[in-house]
Amino acid sequence: MNRIILIGNGFDLAHGLKTSYADFIDWYWREWGKSLLRSGGKLLDDGICSFRLKSNVGLANWYDVWRYYYVKDLKYGLWKEAEVLEIAKQDRELCDFTLKSLFFQTICEEAENKKWVDIEDVYYYFLKLSENPKHINDDLEFIKDKLVEYLTSLQDVPVNHKIKDQILGLIEKEDVAIGSMGKWDDVNLPDNIMLLNFNYTNTADKYLPKLDKYTVNHIHGTISNPESVIFGYGDEKDDEYEVLMKKNDNEYLRHIKSFRYLDASNYRKMLAFIESAPYQLCIMGHSCGVSDRTLLSTLFEHDNCVSIKPYYHKKDDGTDNYREIVFNIARNFKDPSMMRARVVEKERCEPLGKVREVIEMPHNPKLKIESSL
Repeated sequence: MNRIILIGNGFDLAHGLKTSYADFIDWYWREWGKSLLRSGGKLLDDGICSFRLKSNVGLANWYDVWRYYYVKDLKYGLWKEAEVLEIAKQDRELCDFTLKSLFFQTICEEAENKKWVDIEDVYYYFLKLSENPKHINDDLEFIKDKLVEYLTSLQDVPVNHKIKDQILGLIEKEDVAIGSMGKWDDVNLPDNIMLLNFNYTNTADKYLPKLDKYTVNHIHGTISNPESVIFGYGDEKDDEYEVLMKKNDNEYLRHIKSFRYLDASNYRKMLAFIESAPYQLCIMGHSCGVSDRTLLSTLFEHDNCVSIKPYYHKKDDGTDNYREIVFNIARNFKDPSMMRARVVEKERCEPLGKVREVIEMPHNPKLKIESSL
């Protein structure tokens, strides 16, 4: 029996990497703060945002603003990026600040208000409303390039050995759907493992021994090859997807993932893997949201899928997202009874990077409970 591991952004987050879209947006604005502090020009424009010093300010560049126009008391230290950015955005006597993309503005507002944002969901929302999809697509290309730049700047991280044990661990009989028991045998080590990596980083590459039976499939490309990065939307089951197809304008399909998968052989390799033998599907850090529903439905509903095991995120307050993952998994199934048969119940699942510990109660050595480290 084989195993597929779905690697999502939560996998990188579990390693301490700041890879959320909210982290990326914060970085983007910090970079603007650095540019405003150092620039020798009066106009800064990256295609999405622009800051133009007004002529009546009487200064030749942005660098002089922080020396002569806004004078900071030395006892309070140097200017910080966030401070200068806020001034440049708010002081209409100083400059004209323009945010040219309503799409990008919405992303920033979502990130600020909710502390998280799904850029691909926001993109699809605007794409469906757009009369000129080229503008939305160009904005998404800009964001993708900036995201690659940001992810490339992050430091490398060591292997988490608990996660490695979870990847290479046994396929247990109790995790297999009742109707698929005939496909399980007593040899419950995975015959082959594929890490299906939806991230653009190389964190997942550290986790498998270099043997033919182990493969890492970068289904959405990698930052080491920016041209390979797939960033867009992937839900052909959405009611309005057919509307986009009928518009007879290829711009509406430019960033639909199903078509981008044809640019490389990764999707075909995934199909060959799931056709080759029964498999357990483990979820590590992937939300299983609708932006990947076309691909996920293929994996979840396949006849060879005998088990879907979520490794959930346990929060500091003791709550977790197991149920949210299951809700999203359900949206990828046509048959709810098949979903219930294949998804492993929570008591047999673990937090990602943590294991269940059997603890003996002091007052009764025979009574044992399970807890998460």
